[in-house]
Amino acid sequence: MKFTDFLTRRCLALIPLLALLCAGAARSALAANELIVIAHKDVVLDKISPERVTQIYLRQQQSWPDGQPIQPIDLREGSSLRRAFYDQVTGRSLGQVRAYWARQSFTGMGLPPRQVDSDEEVTRLVQNTPGAIGYVSRKPSGAGVKVLLSTSVD
Repeated sequence: MKFTDFLTRRCLALIPLLALLCAGAARSALAANELIVIAHKDVVLDKISPERVTQIYLRQQQSWPDGQPIQPIDLREGSSLRRAFYDQVTGRSLGQVRAYWARQSFTGMGLPPRQVDSDEEVTRLVQNTPGAIGYVSRKPSGAGVKVLLSTSVD
């Protein structure tokens, strides 16, 4: 058997594996094209406007209509979902958000929302923290959260 025949057979054997990997990546990309704002199951609202979400994440609204304190959960800097959230939901760039929080912190007017590393951590904190709100890339399973807003990511 020639080396080129051997190499051709090996390459042909890899095609189904590559097809599976590409299909999985395409499904992940489609799932990641969604931005879902979730809240703790006991939050009194069933829907929320982008304007109200903006007020919450800038800490201009600090309690729910029933008086319960709001606990916003944010993703860390560098997350593409964080960029999409601020661009599309709040209408602000990450630079504008950083500048806003620098001014707020410097003047003693407030601190930014708690930051975490992943969708899973956002979901866990929202499920376990009364009054919490966060955003994720796919609808979480389980009864501990409710979806308040869903939008496509450009």
